[in-house]
Amino acid sequence: MRRSILKATVLAVACAVLLFALPLGVAALRLYQQDEEQELQQLAAQVALSLPSRLTGTDRDPVELPRTESDTRIAVYGPDARRVLGAGPPSGDAPVQEAATGRADTRRIGGSLVAAVPAGGSEQVRAVVRVSSPSAQPLRRAALTWAGMLALGAAAVGVSALLAIRSSRRLAGPLEELAHVAAEMEGGDLTARARPSGLAEPDAVGHALARAATRIGELLRRERAFSVDASHQLRTALTGVRLELELSLAAGPQADRRAATHSALRQLDRMEITLDDLLTLARDVPEGAPLDIPALLDRAEESWHGPLAARGRRLEIEVAEALPEALGSQRAARQILDVLLSNAATHGGGTVTVRVKEAAGVVAVEVEDEGEGLPGSGAEPGGDVFARRDGDDAGRHGIGLALARSLAEAEGGRLFVSRPRPHPRFTWLLAAPPSL
Repeated sequence: MRRSILKATVLAVACAVLLFALPLGVAALRLYQQDEEQELQQLAAQVALSLPSRLTGTDRDPVELPRTESDTRIAVYGPDARRVLGAGPPSGDAPVQEAATGRADTRRIGGSLVAAVPAGGSEQVRAVVRVSSPSAQPLRRAALTWAGMLALGAAAVGVSALLAIRSSRRLAGPLEELAHVAAEMEGGDLTARARPSGLAEPDAVGHALARAATRIGELLRRERAFSVDASHQLRTALTGVRLELELSLAAGPQADRRAATHSALRQLDRMEITLDDLLTLARDVPEGAPLDIPALLDRAEESWHGPLAARGRRLEIEVAEALPEALGSQRAARQILDVLLSNAATHGGGTVTVRVKEAAGVVAVEVEDEGEGLPGSGAEPGGDVFARRDGDDAGRHGIGLALARSLAEAEGGRLFVSRPRPHPRFTWLLAAPPSL
């Protein structure tokens, strides 16, 4: 790219110099030729004015011709076109013969420029003054001018080449850096960023690459977390299925297996919904839409009333009146509430209460149980339960709550522990519509 810019600039400037220099060069040569003709005519006229009244006879006045350059020759001819004095052909040539008729004449004869001027009136020519100089003299003067123009043109081309090199570096540098950043991103480094160059177009491309890298990084992170999140959520659902089947087997052969089978099928349906939700959330960025809170609570009651009742525990749902509007994805909301209820069912005790109310102009969903409390300490009470864990610790608070918090924050809300112990309480603040 740099070579292309340099070649194009130098070629354009060179063509411009030629387009201007050729007419100017021809005009300069013509001007010098006209100047030379005028100088010869003026010199001949001056000599003609200085001639005495008579040039023939024994009593003619002495005539002294002016001194000129060695290549300029002056001659005086009589009315009969014969040389009287000076340097010139013995017999007058065409310009002299023309001037003898009373008309001044300037011509190029051979390698000389000749000017002939009559002395005396046009009715009676008493002498003719002939002045000649080499016709190449204007060409020599024009050659000097052409050399100067050539030097100026070369200087213009050189300056344009320097400016083109600088401009090409200025233009090609950001593009080369963008290409390098794109290559690094192709190699897997999504943190590569192009430095601002001050040029609007390359900077716009750099910002677009940065946004694309951020988007791709987020999608990859969500895809990588999907397997962990899905395994945790599905493990919870499988535990419910196992519990239903074990209770059915423990009841003995006389027990009605139909109810246990239907319950297990409902748990499998819940697993399928969970898998679809997680897969969709892993690939798509949720968009804000009005959240159907009654439908969300009905599904929570349907999904968790049975498992909690099987453990001798109750599920209570309290909904305040005149709730403000909340925004969010129904899939994400289902997963967040499932995680909170699963956490209360697995690690808590007693009655599990879901309370929906207004808090500072937004909808707040509180999930609490009557257990002893949450483990951990730190600046945020119970905040370490949201840390994602691996290995043996993954079975405790961790993967599910980390998923719930990430989904809540992706929806524009917040999830935190409002009371760590006793009777732990999780508070989920939903996103509100933007104020006009």
